[in-house]
Amino acid sequence: MLADFPAASVVKLSLGLVALVIVGWVTVLQVRRRLTEPDESSGTGFTLSDLRRLHKSGQMTDAEFERAKAKVVEAARRATEREAAAAPGVVDRKPRPPGNDSGET
Repeated sequence: MLADFPAASVVKLSLGLVALVIVGWVTVLQVRRRLTEPDESSGTGFTLSDLRRLHKSGQMTDAEFERAKAKVVEAARRATEREAAAAPGVVDRKPRPPGNDSGET
């Protein structure tokens, strides 16, 4: 039965099947990576101005506002650290207090 097929057709079909398996494997890996990454980089969260507006309109209590503000500030700090780590050669310098030109902090 295998003798009825030309060898070139068998090789082509085999290579096609191998390519399909590899593409499927890569697709599964990409989906797994996206599902396991933290969702902080989406940028769809609240900004501080959004939080202030909700607080001033009475839709958030003082305690809710402070908790949400702390989360936004912490997320911004982590994003800045990630960006600094991703940019090689950038020196992270602490800002000096105004009026202190001596370089001491």
